[in-house]
Amino acid sequence: MAASLTDRLLAWLASATSRSRPWYHWPFLVAVPIIVGHRVTMRRENLTDMETEPPRVSPPAGFDVRGMRTADGSFNDLAQPWMGMAGARFGRNMPIADVFGERAPELFEPSPRLISNELLARREFVPVPHLNLLAAAWIQFMVHDWLSHGSNDKEATPHDVPLPPGDTWPEGRMAVLPTDPDPPNATDAGRPTAYTNVETSWWDASQIYGSSQARQDLVRRDPATGLARADGKLHLEPNGLLPIEDRTLRGKASPHLELAGVNGNWWIGLSVLHTLFAREHNAIVDRLRIDHPDKDGEWLFQKARLANAALLAKIHTVEWTPALMNSPEGRMAMRGNFWGLLGEAYNRAHGRVGQGEILSGIPGSPADHHTAPYAMTEEFAAVYRLHSLMPDEFSFRRSFDDSEAFRRDLPKVAGGQAREIHEQLPFDDVVYSLATSHPGALVLHNFPNGLRRLDRLDEHGVHLDIATVDILRDRERGVPRYCAFRRRIQAHVPRDFDELTDNPDWQRELRAIYGSVEKVDLQVGMMAESQNSRYGTPPGFGFSDTAFRIFILMASRRLKSDRFFTDDFRPEVYTPAGFDWVRDNSLRTVFERHCPALRTHFADARNVFFPWARGGG
Repeated sequence: MAASLTDRLLAWLASATSRSRPWYHWPFLVAVPIIVGHRVTMRRENLTDMETEPPRVSPPAGFDVRGMRTADGSFNDLAQPWMGMAGARFGRNMPIADVFGERAPELFEPSPRLISNELLARREFVPVPHLNLLAAAWIQFMVHDWLSHGSNDKEATPHDVPLPPGDTWPEGRMAVLPTDPDPPNATDAGRPTAYTNVETSWWDASQIYGSSQARQDLVRRDPATGLARADGKLHLEPNGLLPIEDRTLRGKASPHLELAGVNGNWWIGLSVLHTLFAREHNAIVDRLRIDHPDKDGEWLFQKARLANAALLAKIHTVEWTPALMNSPEGRMAMRGNFWGLLGEAYNRAHGRVGQGEILSGIPGSPADHHTAPYAMTEEFAAVYRLHSLMPDEFSFRRSFDDSEAFRRDLPKVAGGQAREIHEQLPFDDVVYSLATSHPGALVLHNFPNGLRRLDRLDEHGVHLDIATVDILRDRERGVPRYCAFRRRIQAHVPRDFDELTDNPDWQRELRAIYGSVEKVDLQVGMMAESQNSRYGTPPGFGFSDTAFRIFILMASRRLKSDRFFTDDFRPEVYTPAGFDWVRDNSLRTVFERHCPALRTHFADARNVFFPWARGGG
């Protein structure tokens, strides 16, 4: 599709202004068009398709693929039904030539474990004062919807990560299994290794409902009959909590682990959000049944899923992301994605103006994949490595007086131990505890030590240092290092460590480990730029400008490519009640509905991802 004159002008503006300074050093009325211009350019230059032999897909028998989301994500695009489905390949935000995975010895230079020890390990907790811990839980909740590389390659030779002298890692050796690649076909000759997304790439709430029919059947199962609930609801225990499965989605035993569409890397924050939106699904079913008493449970389930998924997308776009992009430009950019420059009030009163996305937002506009079929990308997965948001210690407190009930370290709130917390403290108090605590900042020396040496073994009997693995995975999967990455997203590239960060201690540490700024890993560079006043993290932002460039491309794409947010985002598909549910609700109303006793604590919070009032409210 040829670029419009408006798009060409916006792209020119972004290019011209970036030569002197980044968008956030311009006045608001210039900065917002620059952001949109960067998106225009990246839609043209930063979408690469990795599918070479797309699978042939048949529609599920008797299923309305036009009016409902399939379990595996197929038939969202009716002309290319494989697009975005579970098992399709990850795309890329870089050219093919730039995404060949690193191999030894470059793969280990410098050692990812050395970087974990010297640059990432938390020395003392650095919080984000303007956010609450629900924000950290939320992004993992979303990532589990969008992507997973699945189990690692058990047949391959493990990566043998070099240990620095004096390292105390168990057994003196760190073995990390490689990512399981998609088997190459004849068309893949000479191309980089491709990997598959075992979840659907769509914003379809598959973390709640699963990415396969078998998983969806399981979360819908009524224990009394062994069949899907006849009323279209998700099964919850009588106390309103999730059922217990005792094992992960990948089949690993985990006593007391709760059941969800995706329940890997489980912790109390995920448990809260999964419980909350399982309850929300059931509330939507109750509302739909009023208008459609003749419809069966299957129809009610599928239409409730449509509305629940769209509500999650709306919350992420206009509540979570603006909380982390806490500036006028950031809020405008994300609210503009959903409602356009005319805003929410105009949209509610008058509806859309034309088919363009600038005035009236993306929802309800025509679908457009731009220059590549829709897919989650490896680079998107890389910039969403946000483990530093997690604290190492959690305080659980009573909402009526803020008194502490108990403390737990990070491993003790994970897996099946999350359910044990619910058994010791009412659900509302668990929510309150998270909403009045802070996440960690995305800076150097703030990676949770609870994730750097997990006492538990993974499914292959290997101890885990997630910080080491994060660095290794980006290199293995061909994600460019920091400077090369920024070149490809039209951002300023630092010429030396002094231009990467203003912090002299960090400059010295980075120079000692990397030698050359060109060797700095993407994760490390994004954290280092948090203290760069000229080219680094924008004011008010909780993440780097580097990550933001990918966000403005992919956040829009998750909406713009999805038929259920574009051509079929309409009452005729969602039902009038379902469509109104999305329009009229927010995370605030979800908490009001399911945790009404907590209302006084969040009533004065401008954004519910900001800290709630403590004590008696």
